[in-house]
This record gives sequence, structure tokens and C-alpha cells, in this order.
Amino acid sequence: MTEGLSWAPKRAEFLRREVWVVGITFGALVVVGLGLSYVLTWPVFWVLPTALMLSIGFLLDDIMRWRVVRQDRWEISDGQLRHDGPDGTFTVPLSEIVEVRAGVGSRIIVQLRSGRRVVLRYLPDPAQTAAQINAACPK
Repeated sequence: MTEGLSWAPKRAEFLRREVWVVGITFGALVVVGLGLSYVLTWPVFWVLPTALMLSIGFLLDDIMRWRVVRQDRWEISDGQLRHDGPDGTFTVPLSEIVEVRAGVGSRIIVQLRSGRRVVLRYLPDPAQTAAQINAACPK
């Protein structure tokens, strides 16, 4: 069993995710706006400013979420997966973990026996971290 492993969210992972998410959101909003302008014969000049304002709004929401998540610390010690964050400490016995897998982007999803899912976000190497947690869990 591996002891003493710890992880924390990385700003570089957050920024990389935001570039993709905001870019895709802006592009999708522009396509929808241009489609609406064409179908409803509205002027096109409203599309880019509206898409930009909405994308900035989504970006600001994610930045506010990052301000909370950046304080998270995850570690494995004493046979438990422990989360220290702004809301307090949460511990899960490793024996309660059913599955650990890398999710989309830089997320790791930990499935518990109770059916609850715990998500670790903005970690630099989710596949390696998931493998480390799986290796620490008793078989």
C-alpha cells in the first residue's frame, strides 16, 4: 500500500481548461447567433459583442469557482483518502473506494460504495493520479 501521496490543483491546468472552454463557448455562441440572424433577418452586428459578453460571464463564474478549488488538498494517509478544503476536512477509507478513473480534462472521479462520487479537479496528470489512488486501495 502506498502512503504519503498528496495532490493539489494546479493553476496551469485551470488556465488550459479555460482557454478551451471559453473558446468553444464563444465559437458556439457565434454560430448560433449568426444562424438566428440569418433565419430571423436580424442585423449581424449584435452577434460578436453578445457572444463575447456571455463568454466573459462564464469565464468569471469559473474564476470564482477556481478561487475556492485552488485551496483543495488531497492526500492518502493512514488508509484514508483525505480532502482538506475551505469547507473543512473530508475523509474516505480506502476500502470504501470502488473505482477511480480519469475523467474528461484534468478531473479524477472517485466512485464510493455508497454510490457517491467525489471529483478531484485541475490535477496535472489525472491518469497517473488515478493509478496511484487505485494502487493504494486494498484489493
